Amino acid sequence: MIERHIWRIIHESAGILLIASVISMFGGIGLEMMRTKLAFLVPIIILMPALNDMIGDFGAIIASRFTLMLFEKEIHEKKWWRERPLHHLFMVIMGIGILSAIYVAILSYFIAVAKGFPFDLVMIQKVILISVIATILLVCILFAVSIIGGFYVYRKKHDPDNYLIPIATALADFGSMIMLALLIMWLI
Repeated sequence: MIERHIWRIIHESAGILLIASVISMFGGIGLEMMRTKLAFLVPIIILMPALNDMIGDFGAIIASRFTLMLFEKEIHEKKWWRERPLHHLFMVIMGIGILSAIYVAILSYFIAVAKGFPFDLVMIQKVILISVIATILLVCILFAVSIIGGFYVYRKKHDPDNYLIPIATALADFGSMIMLALLIMWLI
C-alpha cells in the first residue's frame, strides 16, 4: 500500500520537477548576459540571493494557500476574481513583499557600503526601486500562474500542490533573475 503511494508521488512529481529545473536554468542565462553591469553593482549582487529566496517563498505560500482555498471550496472557478479570501491573500503577500523588498534592498546596500562600495543616494534609490518593482511584478505573475495552473490541475483531479509549488518556486527563481537583469539594464 505504501509503495503504491510512493510511486504515485514520484510519477506525479518527476516531470514537473524536471520542468522546474529547466526553468531555473534559464534564469542563469539572464544573469550571464548582465555579468559586466553586475560587476559595478555590488549591492545588487548582495540583494539577488535574498530577493530570489523571498520570491520563491512567496511562490510556495501562494500556491499552497490557493490549493487549500480550492479544496475548502473558498474559491470558485467561475468568479474567482471576486473571492475575498483571494483578495486578502494577494494584499497580504503584496504588502509583506514590498516591505521586505525595501528592507532587503537597504540592508544589501549598507552591507555593500560596509565592504567598500561608495555611498550614493541616487544609487540606493535605484536599488530599492529595482527590488520593489521586481517583487511586485513577480508576485503578480506567481498569482496568475497559481490561479490558472491551480484550476487546470484541479479539474484534472490531481493535487495542485504537487505541481504548483515546484513550478512557482522555479518561476520565482527564473523570474527574479530575469527581472533583475531587465530592471538593471533599464535603470542603470
